[in-house]
Amino acid sequence: MIRRLWAVAALLLTTACGLSDTTVLTQVPYSQLQGWQQDQQSEALKLFTDSCARNESRAHPWRDKQGDHIGQLGAWYDACHAASQLPPVDDAQARAFFEQHFDPWHVTTEREPQGRITGYYEPLLQGSRKRGGPYQVPVYGMPSGERHFSRAEIDQGALKGRAPILLYVDDPVMLFFTQTQGSGKVRLPDGSLVGLQYAGQNGYEFVPIGRAMKDAGMIQNISLQSIRDWLRANPREGRTVMEQNPSFVFFKFAPGDEYAKGALGLPLTPARSIAIDDDRAAYGVPTYIDTTRPINDDHLGSAPLQRLFVSQDTGGALHGPHRADIFYGRGDVEEWTAGHQNTRAEVYWLLPKFAAPEPMPPAPVEVPPPPPAEPVPPPPDGAPAPLPIAPAAPPIPPASPFGPFEIVPTTPVTAPPLPAATPAPVAPPANSPFAVMEK
Repeated sequence: MIRRLWAVAALLLTTACGLSDTTVLTQVPYSQLQGWQQDQQSEALKLFTDSCARNESRAHPWRDKQGDHIGQLGAWYDACHAASQLPPVDDAQARAFFEQHFDPWHVTTEREPQGRITGYYEPLLQGSRKRGGPYQVPVYGMPSGERHFSRAEIDQGALKGRAPILLYVDDPVMLFFTQTQGSGKVRLPDGSLVGLQYAGQNGYEFVPIGRAMKDAGMIQNISLQSIRDWLRANPREGRTVMEQNPSFVFFKFAPGDEYAKGALGLPLTPARSIAIDDDRAAYGVPTYIDTTRPINDDHLGSAPLQRLFVSQDTGGALHGPHRADIFYGRGDVEEWTAGHQNTRAEVYWLLPKFAAPEPMPPAPVEVPPPPPAEPVPPPPDGAPAPLPIAPAAPPIPPASPFGPFEIVPTTPVTAPPLPAATPAPVAPPANSPFAVMEK
C-alpha cells in the first residue's frame, strides 16, 4: 500500500540538530495495530458517539487550537451519523464499524518518533464547608480582577477577599495533587461527596517538581507516591518545594456521584478517556495506543496496554501530538497506577475515511524555447486581421479538504462490510478498569 503523509506546517520547530517538531501522520493498515483484534472496541464506540454529540454543538469541532482540522470535517459528521444509527453492538461489530469508517494514522514527529503516555486519576480529599479542626486549607474558586498571583503569593494570602472559598480541606499536599490532576472529590463530615471541577488557572506555566526533587536527592524515583510521601514527611520544606510550581488551579463545584468531566464536557471513563495537548490534537478522536502499564506484584513490573481510547480532556503538562494522559479513575489501585504510568508508546489516530482529491499537478518542466515561427504573410487588402491565439491557462489544482496538510496520493483501502447489528445486552461495568485489560 502506498503510504500517505500529512505534514502539519503550522508548528515547525527546529532543534539544534535540525530535527523538526512538525506532526507527521502516516497511514497504516489495521494489521499494524498490535492487539487490535483483542480489544473491546464497543466501550470506545460509546465514548466516540457521546463525543460526537458534544463536538457537533461546538463552534470549531475536530480542530486543534491552531485552527487546523484533524481529518476532514464532513467525513467526521458522516462517521458520527453512522455511529448514531447503530443499535447496541458487541466488540466484533464495533471493531468492524471502525474498520469500515476509519483509517489508522501513525502519529510521529522527527524529534520524537514515539509518543509518551502518563496517567492521572481523581483524588479523594477530606474536607468541610466551614473552617475548623483539621480543615484549614482553603479551596479557591475563580478570583475577581485581572491580576495574576503565583502559588507562593497565594500561599501568603494574596487571594484574601479576591476569590471565593468553596471548601476547606485537611491536607495541602493532596490539594496540590488535585490541582495537578484538574479535578477531585471531597468527602464531607456527614459522609457525602462533593465534586471539584477545573474552573481556571492563574496564568503561570506548570513546572513539574519531581525532577528537581530527584536531582536534589529528596527522592530516589519519580512517582506521584514518592513525591507525596516526601512532601508530607517534610511539611515546612514541602511548601517551598510545591511553590517551585507557580501554576495554581481554581475550582468549581461538580456532582459528587459521577466521575469528573473532561474539557469536552463529558464525564471521563476510566481506562478509555485520555487527555491530550489541544494545541496539537483535537477532542473526540479515537486514539489507539500501544504501550505498557505498570503492575505491582511484589516488584514494579509491566503488562501490555493495547487499546482504543477517545480524547476527551487536556492538561497543561502535555506537549506534543502523541502525548497523552490516561484517566484511570478513583481509588488506591488507580492512584498507584496513574502515579507510575510513564512509558513510550506507538500512537495512532483513527480518522474518518474520505474521498481523496486528485493528485496535485506535477511541477512544470523547463523545456527549450521552440524555433522562431515562419513569418505570416499579411492579409489581402480589406480582409480582417486574424485574432491572436490566447495561451492555454495552467490547470487549477483541486482544493484540499485538509487545509494546510500536504497530501501524497494513495491507493484506497477497502474495509470489510459492517455485519448486521443485533441487539446485545450491555455488560455491567467492572469495579476496576484493569479487569478488562486482562482479557
